[in-house]
Amino acid sequence: MIDAVVEHFRLGRRLAPAARVPGGLSNEMWRVVTESGSYAVKRMVASVDRPDFVANIEASFEIERRAYAGGVPMPRPVVEPVSGGALALIGTSLVRVHEWADSTPGDVSVLEVMGLLGRIHAVGGTRLDERRGGVWESQRWGRDITVLAELVTAGAPARLLAVDSHRDLDRKNVLRSEHGVLAVDWDAAGPIPAVQEVVAVALDWAGFDAVAFRAAVDAYRSTVGIELPAEPWVFGGWVAGQGEWLDYNADHRIDTELGRDEVAAARDRLRGLAASIDKLLDALR
Repeated sequence: MIDAVVEHFRLGRRLAPAARVPGGLSNEMWRVVTESGSYAVKRMVASVDRPDFVANIEASFEIERRAYAGGVPMPRPVVEPVSGGALALIGTSLVRVHEWADSTPGDVSVLEVMGLLGRIHAVGGTRLDERRGGVWESQRWGRDITVLAELVTAGAPARLLAVDSHRDLDRKNVLRSEHGVLAVDWDAAGPIPAVQEVVAVALDWAGFDAVAFRAAVDAYRSTVGIELPAEPWVFGGWVAGQGEWLDYNADHRIDTELGRDEVAAARDRLRGLAASIDKLLDALR
């Protein structure tokens, strides 16, 4: 398959065997070195049977391309040469390609990530938009999680300040390189309420410590200047994202060790917020 990908995307003559990259939760990836450079080749696996999968990836790709053109630090996406989009059907597999970015030693700080998020939002076309999506059905996961889900759903405005953004800027998708921190894996990119993504990224990186959470939010505020109201609904996007990931692993991967680990981790994160939300709201005031 790799040789067919190299030929289709016109990457030039391959110089070494493709190297499988371990650790992907949802897809398969190889590093491929050719005479024109080094590339990340991704074979799409998760959710490819959904009828809207290709349309969703291509919509995300347009946001990714605009972010790259706007100067957001990230690997260059390689355009599929026939359609001008992201995906190519190689045999029975959907694949896409990016330039490879080498990581360098050193942890990425929460303040760096919040600054990166600010740069993404700055080119994301902020606008008032209707609330999107339904309500996560949380009842199967116990009273504490259900109470949390109900709390963060209530009281949200009918129209929110939305932005086209990455939507998955967690630790696996931020890379330290010789050029600074990079946002990688834009497959989930799309419109999102800006304040809810700020809170979600702050939680993913600072955790439930109120002081660290406030510092993360302040780092974003200093970059973009969007105010975050101290109201429970600002946590709604993070709760829904964790809940949907919990459901996915419980429904599709519970027979695997990875699926069981992800279920346990997502439940722990939701319960952590349930126990901490009052002090985090105080930190926003």
